[in-house]
Amino acid sequence: MQKHILIIDDEQSIRELCKEFLEEEGYKVTLAVDGQDGLDKMNYDDFDLYLVDMVMPRMDGLETMKRIKKKQPLAVIIITTGFSSIEGAVKAVHAGAFQYLSKPINAEELLEAVKKGLQYAEDLYGPLQKAFEPGTEGSKGEPLILNGFTAEDKNDFMALGRVRKYEAGQTIAIEKEDANSIILVESGEVSIWLSNTTVDYLRKNDTWAEENFILASSTFTTLRAETSCRIKLFDRKKLLDFFAYKGERLMKRFMINLINTLFSKWRKAIQRIVMLKLVTGEK
Repeated sequence: MQKHILIIDDEQSIRELCKEFLEEEGYKVTLAVDGQDGLDKMNYDDFDLYLVDMVMPRMDGLETMKRIKKKQPLAVIIITTGFSSIEGAVKAVHAGAFQYLSKPINAEELLEAVKKGLQYAEDLYGPLQKAFEPGTEGSKGEPLILNGFTAEDKNDFMALGRVRKYEAGQTIAIEKEDANSIILVESGEVSIWLSNTTVDYLRKNDTWAEENFILASSTFTTLRAETSCRIKLFDRKKLLDFFAYKGERLMKRFMINLINTLFSKWRKAIQRIVMLKLVTGEK
């Protein structure tokens, strides 16, 4: 996945220059004019690395860094500074910044620092991310909710879904007619948001809102397409009719699959909380 970098600097020329350097290397770059603007942008997007100027109006780099860390405890932050504020940059490093760069910005130094910062983030998040994986429960070659179905039953089930297509960045709006549906990702990647926080990602053959089949309910999460994607929505009433026709045995098999899938997600959520507390030192 393309790495996303947020540049927070009140000098337009610096912002644009760093953006040019980084985009030439294939990174996705978002710009913020000061600390508050950067924090606001965090409410709407995820970032893999932050480039933060030390001296800015409204909120200096050290305070900005502290607030970024409050929102995203494992954030990797590179501080940029002029000669007169190097002492402050050193303080920022002691407070948790990954590195600092002196202005004027040198392209090679910037790219090297970003590369090392992203690798550090990968090393930090890697073991954490593995804890989120469901392990060996089922095969990613097919949806877990269809485990144990015959090829014919799988085809008949999949034919019930309504296809929706979305482009990267679009919110996957659940229309009134799609309420209480199970969601399955046919292709692409989808992020799951609770308020302004990403809580999980869905990829090919992953499902969401399985509990809607057990008990029609409202969801408190928002889905967003991270890449171009296709999803299928399976209406609860159509599924009930499908299993009434197919028979009780297949219905029971499906219910077991739903419970196993939900259990896997709950286990991942608990592991995520534990690992985050271990990494951040939070009690």
